[in-house]
Amino acid sequence: MLEYVAKRTAIAVFVVFATSALTFLLLSLIPGDTAVMIIQRVFVGDVTYNPSRMEIKAAEEMFQLGNPLWMQYLHWLSNALHGDLGVSYISGRGVLGEILVRLPATVELAITATILSLLVAIPLGVISAAKQNSKFDYSSMALATFFISMPNFWLGLILILIFSLHLDLLPVSGYGGIEHLVLPAITLCAGMMSVTLRLTRSSVLEVLRLDYITTAKAKGMDEKRILYRHVLKNAMIPVITIVGLQLGYLLGGTVIVETIFAWPGIGKLLIDSINARDIPMIQGCVVFIAIVFSLVNMLVDLSYYFLDPRIKYDEV
Repeated sequence: MLEYVAKRTAIAVFVVFATSALTFLLLSLIPGDTAVMIIQRVFVGDVTYNPSRMEIKAAEEMFQLGNPLWMQYLHWLSNALHGDLGVSYISGRGVLGEILVRLPATVELAITATILSLLVAIPLGVISAAKQNSKFDYSSMALATFFISMPNFWLGLILILIFSLHLDLLPVSGYGGIEHLVLPAITLCAGMMSVTLRLTRSSVLEVLRLDYITTAKAKGMDEKRILYRHVLKNAMIPVITIVGLQLGYLLGGTVIVETIFAWPGIGKLLIDSINARDIPMIQGCVVFIAIVFSLVNMLVDLSYYFLDPRIKYDEV
């Protein structure tokens, strides 16, 4: 078990390192002079300002932009290993501090959407499998297909149009009470629910065809007991995998939904940083998302041991 955890940790560290290096390289290829952009946006506040050579050189020395790319990356990596992800070019505040300020909003939205999707998807998926080829099954699959085919941005705009503009029941955007959480959570929940529902149904159907389930039915065991005590637990492993991946993505930052609803999370921070060409903030957000995704993925893999004791990590 410990050996497996060590291997997965090593893989996660490599993934984060590779992500940071690739992101740093791609950001360096962005057209334009970073020193000029910093002077225009930070020091002057006018994007039309044409800085002098002396001003550009001073900015390059201040932010170490004149060094070779590999030296810049090693300097950033050294600071990152000590918990310093740099300073925002726009706000002048620490990148890590900005991310941690935005994290609670993203966590609130991600957890709410995940819980809603599970409350809907798992019961519907189990019942659809138990009543295969029934009207309920066809209706559930049609519902899942409809929402899985619907882009998040389109669904969000439709919900705003109906519940905010026409019915005036919920706010259009912003962050505050539970009324602000409803529409973005439903927007995120729809796609997750559809994937989880379909996977739950197929996984339960696969377990229902196994020999030990057939034996339990032959012995006269109650079908509900078979379904919820023996089938559901074994069918949850692939479901937990996809839910974990989705949760990792959501915790990393729901870019489109947070932008549509002006939700002050990490996804909105990333989009604003890209628009402002705030390179340290972009780098920090991408690395933070990679860390969260790798950590959640590793925890999901470890959860298999508790769901199915037959899984032995020492043999992996």
